[in-house]
Amino acid sequence: MLQAFLQQLVPALEESVKLAVPLGILLAIILPLPDQRIRRTFTRVLKWGFFLSVFMTAVRVGTRSAVNREIFESMAITLDLLGAIVLCTILLRSLRRDWTSGEERIFRIGTGALTLGLFLYHGLELWLIPVAIVQVAMGDYLTLNFLVKMLGFTGGIFLGFLSGYLAYKSAAALNHGRLVFVFTVQIAATAIQQIIFVMTVMMARQVFGAESLISFMAPFIDNQNKVIYAIYFVSILVPFTLFLQPRPERPVWANPAQYRQILSRSIRRKRWGSGLLAMLVVTVLVSSVGGWYANKKEALVPAVAVKAEDGVVHIPLDEVSDGHLHRFAFRASDGTEVRVIVVQKGGSAFGVGLDACEICGPTGYLERDGQIVCRLCDVVMNKATIGLPGGCNPIPVEYRVASGEVQIQADALEAARVHFR
Repeated sequence: MLQAFLQQLVPALEESVKLAVPLGILLAIILPLPDQRIRRTFTRVLKWGFFLSVFMTAVRVGTRSAVNREIFESMAITLDLLGAIVLCTILLRSLRRDWTSGEERIFRIGTGALTLGLFLYHGLELWLIPVAIVQVAMGDYLTLNFLVKMLGFTGGIFLGFLSGYLAYKSAAALNHGRLVFVFTVQIAATAIQQIIFVMTVMMARQVFGAESLISFMAPFIDNQNKVIYAIYFVSILVPFTLFLQPRPERPVWANPAQYRQILSRSIRRKRWGSGLLAMLVVTVLVSSVGGWYANKKEALVPAVAVKAEDGVVHIPLDEVSDGHLHRFAFRASDGTEVRVIVVQKGGSAFGVGLDACEICGPTGYLERDGQIVCRLCDVVMNKATIGLPGGCNPIPVEYRVASGEVQIQADALEAARVHFR
């Protein structure tokens, strides 16, 4: 049960932090500004971003083909990055001089673009988590397992948005220069993961030559899930910057009692930094230790590397005719490892599918007591249905049996790489 809880808590926490912490720091920048229209724009776009992300999630789940997840998220990231560039440019220039009225209007537009882009991108990722829980439950909602998973998701959102609130309160205590610094570094850390995602999509869509970039991009693609730790590290700059902020000077108008009040407020504000630091320690432990335990799996059948010859992958029948699960790995043109499982269902009938499903993603399957089991949701597959679409079954792969081999077209595996990103 603990593993099922953490499997929902960790991704919900990480997506919430990626969304809430930058928005919390942005709010700390916006509130002191004299132009109230910027605050109203931020609030309005927050509401629209929430409802649009829920709506697009519903469209994505309800139609499957109406919303291409990669293209939609790439568009949201592009909007987010454009807004981030605008805001950081104006904020950095504001360190040297006052804003112009034109810059205030552009800042308002950038605020809307950044907020909407963040909410659409991370919102879709966030709301798909409970959708997957509901789909896996397949109507059995009054079970302990379902309740534990939903509690994990709710707990992840709570911790993530609590981090965002603490980031706002800590950042609000910083002076303008230090606040601009932590915001710029935070946005840069968030943008790294987003740029990697967009580059991966563009390479997969052959927008530019994938072969020339794959050697450069492969390390980033393979480790993009670790970018969350860069975001955690940058978030720690907020309390540390607050702790290093010099003691307030005594204003000329303040008597000793008034100055003591100023110092007291400064001390109270630094307590928010301590709270954020403690919260970040908790989130790092949850993401690292909790993530390790959540993804701790039973021993898997090793994936045997296969290559295509004349556009066809050949798997000898004598290697897969024992009734057990066999896993094979095909390296696609962009470096993605596409895994395929083959199971003899009986006689000359085989179940061939991706080591991934539409509901649980590329978490894969294992064999337990002669049964094929989803590694994520622990659902047991009926061997007779492997190779057929639906439910938590492996995504089917077209094949044929000829010349004592299971033969799979390489083009089908190239197209399947989208399921393993």
